[in-house]
Amino acid sequence: MFACADTLSKFLAVSYPVNQIAFARYTVPMLLLALVYGPRRGRALLATRQPGLQILRGLLLTGATLTIVLAMQLMPIAEAQAISFVHPLLLTLIAVLFLHERVHAAAWFAVGIGFAGVLLIVRPGGGYGTPAALLPLAMALCYAVYQALTRHVTASETPVNSLFLVMLVGAVATAVSLPFAHGRTDLRGALLLACAGLFSGTGHFCMIHALESSPASRLAPLAYVQVAWVIVLGAWAFGNVPTGWTLLGIAMVVAGGLVATLGRKTAALPSPAGLA
Repeated sequence: MFACADTLSKFLAVSYPVNQIAFARYTVPMLLLALVYGPRRGRALLATRQPGLQILRGLLLTGATLTIVLAMQLMPIAEAQAISFVHPLLLTLIAVLFLHERVHAAAWFAVGIGFAGVLLIVRPGGGYGTPAALLPLAMALCYAVYQALTRHVTASETPVNSLFLVMLVGAVATAVSLPFAHGRTDLRGALLLACAGLFSGTGHFCMIHALESSPASRLAPLAYVQVAWVIVLGAWAFGNVPTGWTLLGIAMVVAGGLVATLGRKTAALPSPAGLA
C-alpha cells in the first residue's frame, strides 16, 4: 500500500505541488481513523500525556513526507526510496550518540555497508549525484528522529492515538500551506489525490493491526519489501529500471538496514511512510 501511495504521488507530482499531495496523504488517513475509531473512543482519540512530543513527531513525519515526495519528483522512485531507507542506520547513530544505547559490532559494519550503498547509487556518472539526492537523506533523518521520539511515547500512548495525532498534525500543517501553493483540482485529480491518501491510510491500518499482534522487532525487516515493490511499480509506471550498479547499491542499503535493525537491542518500528 505504501509503495502504491508513493508511485501515485510521483505521478501526481507532475501536476500538483508537493504540499497538496502530502495534505491528501494525511487528511484521508486522519478521516479514516476518525470514522473507524471515533464512534468508540470519542474525544479519547485525542488523549495524550505528551502533547509536545506528539506535535514534534507530527512535524517530523510531515517533513519526511514532503522531502520524499519532492525527491521522487526529481529522481526515479526506486533510487529515492532506497536512499531514504538508510533511516535505520541513522537511528543506530542517534541511539548511540543521544540515547546511549549499546549496539553489536555487526550494527556498525551495517552502517558502513549501508552508506557505501548510498554512495554507489549516487556515484559519479550514475545520473543521481545531484543535490536532489540529499532530499531522501533529509527524509531519512526526519524519520529516524521521529522513530527515536516514538520509542519515548509508546510506553504511555496507544498506537491508534499516536497515529491519529500525527495524521492530525500533518493535515493541519499542510493545510496551512495550501493557500500559498496548490494546483487546480478537477474531478480526476481529486480522485487520484484521494486514492493516494487511501493507499497510505490502508497501509497505516495494516501497520496498526500488525503492531497489535506482533512485536515491532519481528515486523521491522518486512518494511524492506516496500523497496522491492517500488522497483517493480517504478518500472511499470515510469519505465525506470535501475542499472546493475544501482541495484547493487540498493541491495547494500537494504542489507545494511536489516543488519542494523536486527543488531540493535530495540528494533525500530516499520516505516509508514511510505510516510511517509
